[in-house]
Amino acid sequence: MWSYDLIADFYATDMGQSMAFNDVEFYASLAQRHPGSALELGCGSGRILIELLARGVDIVGSDRSLPMLHQLRRDAAARALAPRVTQMDLRALAFSSRFALILAPYSLITYLSDERELDAFMRQMRDLLRPDGALVLDAFIPRDVAPFDDFREDYSRAHGDTTLVRAKRIAKLANGCNRIERRYRQSDAAGILMREVLTHETIRPFTPEQLRSLVSRHGLRCAAEHFDYGASSVDAARFYSLIATH
Repeated sequence: MWSYDLIADFYATDMGQSMAFNDVEFYASLAQRHPGSALELGCGSGRILIELLARGVDIVGSDRSLPMLHQLRRDAAARALAPRVTQMDLRALAFSSRFALILAPYSLITYLSDERELDAFMRQMRDLLRPDGALVLDAFIPRDVAPFDDFREDYSRAHGDTTLVRAKRIAKLANGCNRIERRYRQSDAAGILMREVLTHETIRPFTPEQLRSLVSRHGLRCAAEHFDYGASSVDAARFYSLIATH
């Protein structure tokens, strides 16, 4: 089972609340500058897509996780919105139309740890992008992190009437990737454990220089770049966003 299938019902509390910057407004402004149909890859439970849809953006979402898409539809329906979403793996997209704006948000590209899969993905992006369109690639800026074998707590947050506690451990792999394991514990108001979920994923870090080289290698050009969605300078930034065009 895909790790994100297991956390669909509390993803908004988990990853959503961990985003320290207003990336939604950043994407909304890009949609205004690139009018037309937009595509969000890895749309998850809709943290970004629902907000863009509410702003009138003509957007389609895709995600590998069916439980995530079910959660997206429920949350959108609660706001009287009808999103267009489809279940697709990032490595096997099957769209026939082209898009004015393609979003790969929240460091999505780091999940493509295999070089052949990465190149295949970029070829698809080039083909799916309209001649006047823009592709947005986001990535965490790599930091030196020492691996650790024990689970270390990230946060304790309210999730409805329950408490969600996340801990993680990190292993560095020989190929330069990182294996991240997360442990989620959900407890009721009395502190009694209701559920424990374990997830794991392999992440390939990308520096800004590597992303610039990647888009250039696939016949695209770097039209603009932003740090923390325009909120930070390069030295203090956590996120790097590259906007690529034909």
